[in-house]
Amino acid sequence: MDPKQMIGRKILGRYKIVERIGSGGMGVVWKANDLVLDRYVALKILRPEMSEDDDFVSRFRREAKAAASLSHPNIVSIYDVGEDQGLHFIVMELVEGETLRDRLNREGRLQPEEALNIAAQICLGLAHAHDNNIIHRDIKPQNILLTEVGHVKVADFGIARALGGVSTTSTDVVVGSASYLSPEQARNGKVSARSDLYSLGVVLYEMITGKLPFTGDSPVAVALQHVEARVPSVRRAVPDIPVEIENLISKALAKDPGERFQSAGEMLQAIRKSRSALLYRAEPEFSPKGDEPMAKRSRRRRSTPTAVKILAVFVVLGLAVAAYAVYSFYKWMAVPIVEVPDIVGLPHIQAQALIREKGLIPRLSAEKYDKNYPAGTVISQSPLGGEQVKVGREIYYTLSKGEEYVDVPDVRRLSLREAQLELENHQLQLGNVDKIPDATVPKDLVISQNPREGTSVAIGTRVDLVVSKGVEPETTIVPGLLGLTEAQALAVLNDSLLDLGNVTGAPSDQPSGTIIAQTPEEGEEVPVRTKVDIVVSMGLEGAVRSHTIKIEVADKGRPVHVRLTVTDLDGESVRHNRNEAPGDTLTLSFRYKGDFAIIKVYFDGELAYQQRIGP
Repeated sequence: MDPKQMIGRKILGRYKIVERIGSGGMGVVWKANDLVLDRYVALKILRPEMSEDDDFVSRFRREAKAAASLSHPNIVSIYDVGEDQGLHFIVMELVEGETLRDRLNREGRLQPEEALNIAAQICLGLAHAHDNNIIHRDIKPQNILLTEVGHVKVADFGIARALGGVSTTSTDVVVGSASYLSPEQARNGKVSARSDLYSLGVVLYEMITGKLPFTGDSPVAVALQHVEARVPSVRRAVPDIPVEIENLISKALAKDPGERFQSAGEMLQAIRKSRSALLYRAEPEFSPKGDEPMAKRSRRRRSTPTAVKILAVFVVLGLAVAAYAVYSFYKWMAVPIVEVPDIVGLPHIQAQALIREKGLIPRLSAEKYDKNYPAGTVISQSPLGGEQVKVGREIYYTLSKGEEYVDVPDVRRLSLREAQLELENHQLQLGNVDKIPDATVPKDLVISQNPREGTSVAIGTRVDLVVSKGVEPETTIVPGLLGLTEAQALAVLNDSLLDLGNVTGAPSDQPSGTIIAQTPEEGEEVPVRTKVDIVVSMGLEGAVRSHTIKIEVADKGRPVHVRLTVTDLDGESVRHNRNEAPGDTLTLSFRYKGDFAIIKVYFDGELAYQQRIGP
């Protein structure tokens, strides 16, 4: 991807690329301007070699959409997933800052308190993902973003997998980064929420010590150490680290998942306890007289016993903590409580205004296609409308992108089954199918489609197809119609490329309504589309019935001669025969004998139409 060609390019006509941010194993990340919502976003575009793998792209889109359902302050929000002219992309929240990898490369290792704070925020994000049945599978410093104010966000759920889905990979494919891979991923590809916690343990080890627990000449060598080698001591690398932190990391890096933390919440509690131990240990001891440390002064003269000094420090510290807690509690209690407005269904601008009116902070968490909500309106919110919260609370909401549209694929020259599958792959439905002769398109292949290929339509739209019946023959053999009804004969003639001609009735001992004669006769070879006349049995006996017909006289600008004939058990008879005004509507009543009759209407001596009447 040449930056010179990409800068200024518009993806889907909406995301204008501004500059390159960075790159990873799967793709390149660009800063882009969302021209619809007027905001900057991070646009991750898959590398061309990965875009050519249909299976990978399908999994990439499916799993990115699953990750888009996550909404948490410690997870980078995914706004959109799509494809434009062969470029598969993800639109994400743009986080101003740097990656944890950048930070470690610059500083080597972090202060323990800062490392624990970063790990705690990662735990919060993982807890939300795991609660929604999503495993990250690639926790590493490159996927941890640090904002300028110290906020942590977990990024790149591109290879995440739903907990309820297939949880193994093929034996020759290991998903994830070898340096941060859990033993079970390295061994057989199986993953669980505890696999993410192992990777987080490796990240925490690196933040504390400035180096990785396992290194090697190749990714395979590193992966084998994760499976077999003992984790190096953290305190050997950093002797002044509290034992609580070493125990925390050791438990996170247990080879057996059953011996690790069983949830991100459990690991978070351990991180908080380690942070508390670090705080107490870092508390300095000073003399009441000046700033000279008591330890130094004690070398000059003996002072209060050590136990008493320690007790005094803890008492003072305890009083300070208690006082701060009381202050914080009353400060928190003093914040007014307001009712969260119900913004579901409201336009974006109006929803933001209502939230701000209440002293709350609007936060757009995601955008999704939803045919039930117009584009730009709110689909969901958290907390819900009507809940009581304190002023200053963040209100997260999801915007509708309206009904999702797709481009109709070109299914011409495909078989009917292939065309149906292609439509289903594009979330479209097969509509009406007509079959016609065609001399240019082979039999059973699609000739044309409606809507046409490339048309943008809503998901679920039905696409009508016309399928070739092949070259139509010049002649055909007349089938036998005797004993069939008129409707049955029409279907048989159509299959033989013939048309139905005149229909007349005649008394017969055959069942009423069945065909007793045909012209041409069965077995004759005739040109296709030849009309076959039939005679229908009217039976031998029948009641006398009445019928009324309305005739719309043709408007020829002059009088029209109208003749009506009726054929019943008594044969054919003329029931109306005279000139009528053009455009008039005639209402004619007559009687006929038998179960049915055949009527014919002529205008100026030409047959206008014929009809079979009867109960």
